[in-house]
Amino acid sequence: MRPRRHRDRHGRGLRSPMHRAEVPARLSRPESFAKVAAAEFARVRGREPDLLAEVVLAVDSVPPASSTEPSFGRVFPAAGNRPTHIVLYRRVIEDHAGSEARDALIAEVVADQVDILRRT
Repeated sequence: MRPRRHRDRHGRGLRSPMHRAEVPARLSRPESFAKVAAAEFARVRGREPDLLAEVVLAVDSVPPASSTEPSFGRVFPAAGNRPTHIVLYRRVIEDHAGSEARDALIAEVVADQVDILRRT
């Protein structure tokens, strides 16, 4: 028995999802960004496991309002019981790169933040 597809009533479109749950097109922009950033961070962590063993990657929408300079990401050093964090700012990266070069810019920003972490 085929799944029932509801007809287009009153111009509201089909009443079923357009994509299956596991299709990448179904991911929202923040989910897609986080997935690419996590994959890139895992790749870099594989090359430098000693440096990045205790580092956590986080994705935030925009930099804090107190930030005076535009930035794509930031390193927050460990403090107390909180580990070191690398934070990527999704909206800044997406606005700067556009959709076609977003993944390359994410890789570049992660590499830059790891380099900053290496120098501290």
